[in-house]
Amino acid sequence: MVPDSCSACGSRAVVNMSIQAAAIAEANDAFRAAIPFQGHQTYEGQVIFSGGVEEKGMLFVSLATKEVAEFTDFSQLNDPSGDHSFGVVHVNETEVFWAISLYNKTYDAAADDPLDDDDTRRVLTIYLPHEH
Repeated sequence: MVPDSCSACGSRAVVNMSIQAAAIAEANDAFRAAIPFQGHQTYEGQVIFSGGVEEKGMLFVSLATKEVAEFTDFSQLNDPSGDHSFGVVHVNETEVFWAISLYNKTYDAAADDPLDDDDTRRVLTIYLPHEH
């Protein structure tokens, strides 16, 4: 729940970044966890696999998807913003990166309000480090 106004100054224009990051993290986690089950009903989006990941074959893609969906090892070091938008997993000893970007409904610009589930779409990209 994001407060209606800043607790310090009362402004409705001020965004509490910690609260916003926690809400985005919760949505990002739910979105990722639902990937193996054809997606999430509330948090809509798509998954994109890089060419390097796809070249490793369908089994690798499936294992990478599972690892990304189950990832929970967030820390200040790998998630400084606290929004759970990036992670690193290992599949058959291969390091795999993943990142979530938040877009508008038409995927042509960043989400205006990342907490508006009706107008925000997530794009999860799963890729190899050298493709960054």
